[in-house]
Amino acid sequence: MENSELGCPGSLQQNREKGVGSLPHALFAERGYAGMKIPMTAGILAGGKSTRMGRDKALLPYRRQTFLEHLAGELKDFDELLVSVEGNLISGIPDNYITVQDELEGFGPVEGIYQLLRRASHPYVLVVATDMQRLTAAFLRDLTAALRPEDRCLVPHSGALLEPLCSVYHKEALPILAHMRAAGIHRPRFLFERMPTHYVSLEALGYDMHIVENINTQEDYHALLYGESMSDS
Repeated sequence: MENSELGCPGSLQQNREKGVGSLPHALFAERGYAGMKIPMTAGILAGGKSTRMGRDKALLPYRRQTFLEHLAGELKDFDELLVSVEGNLISGIPDNYITVQDELEGFGPVEGIYQLLRRASHPYVLVVATDMQRLTAAFLRDLTAALRPEDRCLVPHSGALLEPLCSVYHKEALPILAHMRAAGIHRPRFLFERMPTHYVSLEALGYDMHIVENINTQEDYHALLYGESMSDS
């Protein structure tokens, strides 16, 4: 979750005044605006260095799978699935996944988002981080159902906190992302300030920040596993 103020001054307030995030829950049955399903690619960002975890997070065991396999299962209803990786990590990704390789290694999520959009077969791409292991298919349906025809970015938030690594991006963002790569701009908020961006309240969708939490450290990982064992007992 990006610990910063919303990028477009006044845009969140304007969205609230228009009732964004307060649509009837029945409209969230399928992806797309007004409840209509639209083709969408899902992209998993699996190229991080995992320095705080000390090992590749995409391959961590969870629910008799890996992080990558578990998240891919929650994304199985999307029309296409891509996995973004850095070159030195690609060997650990199973062959049955379509991988998209970073060109600028070490640049961060903006590079992964850029490469996913370039490779995607559909105009819209839902981008999620591989360590968001609390994401569910139901939440992702609810989130993407909030997409409107004019939106070029769809970003969940809680208060002033944005979550750019569980957001929808349109291919029209590619020129701005290319500029960001050339200029060394790493924060997705730069993009949101320059594209029609729809900020959707997690709370209005019936969730909280827990759903988009990152598993960054060994402590986070143990808490995730402990929570699972407690719920099963």
